[in-house]
Amino acid sequence: MQAAKITHKLISTGSIKIAYREAGEFGNPVLLLLHGFPSSSHMFRNVIPALSKHFHVIAPDLPAFGFSDVPSSETFSYTFENYADIAANFLEKLKITKASFYLFDYGAPILMRLLIKRPEMIEMLIFQNGNIYSEGVGEVLKEINALYQKNDLDSYTKLKMFFELEYTKWEYTNGAHDISNIAPETYFLDQFLLEREGVKEIQMELKRDYKTNVALYPVWQDFLKNLQPVTLIVWGENDEVFKKEGAELLKKDLVDSKLLFYPTGHFALEEFGNEIAEEIIAYWYLNFKQL
Repeated sequence: MQAAKITHKLISTGSIKIAYREAGEFGNPVLLLLHGFPSSSHMFRNVIPALSKHFHVIAPDLPAFGFSDVPSSETFSYTFENYADIAANFLEKLKITKASFYLFDYGAPILMRLLIKRPEMIEMLIFQNGNIYSEGVGEVLKEINALYQKNDLDSYTKLKMFFELEYTKWEYTNGAHDISNIAPETYFLDQFLLEREGVKEIQMELKRDYKTNVALYPVWQDFLKNLQPVTLIVWGENDEVFKKEGAELLKKDLVDSKLLFYPTGHFALEEFGNEIAEEIIAYWYLNFKQL
C-alpha cells in the first residue's frame, strides 16, 4: 500500500507565515491537530498517515514554534488570545468552516478561545492531555506560576531552567511506559528550535500568560456542558503537567463522551499513537458515519 503523502506548506496570516503539515483528500472531514509546548506539528508525524486515510488532516505550527515565523515581541504580543486569533485567521485562509479539533496542552486553551466564539465549527473534539480544570493543573505548572509571582532574580534564574534541554526531555519521558519508546529527536528538535535567538524569552512571556487560561476555565467548562459536543478524551495517565483529574472532570461534564487512559506521560502519541489514531477514526465513524 502506498504511504500517505504529507506535504509541508506555508501560508500567511497577516505578516506572519505559518508552517503546516497537510495530508488526506480534500472533501474528507477536516481534522485540525494543534500542538503545545515545547513541540510543533512534528509531534503528529506518526499518526498523520493513518488519520489521513479518513480525514483531511491539517497540523500547523504556532508562531515561535516549529517552522513558523518568529515575529519580534515588538510587533506581535505573545498571548494565548493572540494565538487564538492566529488560529482563526489560519482556518479562514484555508476556508475551513467545520472540523474536528485535537486539543493538546497549549492547543486546548487556544482552541477553546476560538471555538467558544465559533461553536458551529465543531464536528468532534479530541482532548489529549489538554486541560481546562484547575484540578488538572500539575505541580510543575503551580511551581512555575509561583516563580512568576515572586518576580525576582532568583526566581527568574529558576524559571529559565524550564526552557532548557533537561526539562524539554523530561516533558517527553516523564511517566512514559518505556523510555526507549521515546525518539530522542523529539526533544532535541524542540530544544534546537527553542535555542533560536529570542525564542526562550518569547516562550517565557507566553508561559507567564498561562494564568489567563486558568481564569477562563469555568467559562469553557460551562460552554462545553451546555453544548455537549461529540468528544473523545485520550489521556496519558502518568502526566505530571496536566493530571488525569482534568480528564475525569471533562468526562463527568460531557456525559456522552468517551474517556481512555494510557499508561504513559504527557506526549501520549509517542507510545500509543497507533492506538489513539484508531480510536479517533472509530469514534468519528461511530458518531457520524457507518464503517
